[in-house]
Amino acid sequence: MRAIQKLSFIAVISMVTLLWSHQSVISQTLPEVFEEGILEEQYSYLHDRTNIYNNFRAIREDMFQRIRRNSLDSLNRAKREIGSLKMQETRLMEKMDSLENAMTIAKSERDQAIRDRDSLFLFGIGMNKTFYNLLLWSIIGGLAALMVIVFLMFKRASVVSYKTKTEFKELRQEYEEYRKTSRERFEQQSIDHFNEIKRLKGL
Repeated sequence: MRAIQKLSFIAVISMVTLLWSHQSVISQTLPEVFEEGILEEQYSYLHDRTNIYNNFRAIREDMFQRIRRNSLDSLNRAKREIGSLKMQETRLMEKMDSLENAMTIAKSERDQAIRDRDSLFLFGIGMNKTFYNLLLWSIIGGLAALMVIVFLMFKRASVVSYKTKTEFKELRQEYEEYRKTSRERFEQQSIDHFNEIKRLKGL
């Protein structure tokens, strides 16, 4: 009878301890870095504040879920930015094509003017050759300047697009490595837990 009372007392103490531990885990709040910090700071926090056991890093579930959600948000934001840059690149290419067509037309008009320089007429109105050449070259110069500006904008957009793609690729690689490590750690923990249960049942 005394042995049963002793076992009952131990069971009650164990349940109280388990409930208290569970409540303390639930009451833990996420550090501020997971709310306001960038991904690099969050990964640094995990690296500095989490423990390693048998080459596996132990991370709280709420921290893992938050940094997973933050990583996915960053990936989606990078995808949207890349999509926007691609649209800008397409629009710039269309403008480049339009300017090239305009330049081709202007060159054709210039060549025609050179062939007809002894009889210069515009809309049926004769004009001085110097004035005609000045007008034509002003148009060509303006188109060339506009083309240079559009080309520089296109080049800048291409650089930004390449940089964003590179960062996205690096971020995706980091996330895949992190996910792989987390999965392996979870599988190892499951195996350890299963072995511990087998060992306890053997007692």
